[in-house]
Amino acid sequence: MKKVLLSTLISAVLMLGLVAAAVAATPNPSPASPGYMVLPLQISKQWTTSTTAVVKFKAPFPCVLINVYATARASGGTTPTLTVDLKEGATSKLSTPINITAGTVSEGTLTATTRIADESVLSVDLAIGGTTPTWDDITVLVVLKRL
Repeated sequence: MKKVLLSTLISAVLMLGLVAAAVAATPNPSPASPGYMVLPLQISKQWTTSTTAVVKFKAPFPCVLINVYATARASGGTTPTLTVDLKEGATSKLSTPINITAGTVSEGTLTATTRIADESVLSVDLAIGGTTPTWDDITVLVVLKRL
């Protein structure tokens, strides 16, 4: 009887450990997870001034915004600055616009409202500052999950 009880207890502890490890090891969705859409937005050429709605698109389905990333290939000028904002209509989907450093990928911080309605118009705004700033080949990556 002791062996059966001990064996059951050990099995239970091991199962709890495996469940905890599985939960901790999978913070990102599996490539096989249905409903995810990764939308790369390539904003080519050299940009020197702030631009509203440099990219516009309609949400293809009702979805939730999972994350937004942005990068720029190169920058020039004296102390160039660049922030990228993703908006649904006139409302930003980011807590603060993404600050970009050339050659690095920056991650956005989402607002509490990540739900996007079907056919909503989303746009990307660029805010460029500095003395004679230039920003080349900006990429924004939008990750959505279908509802």
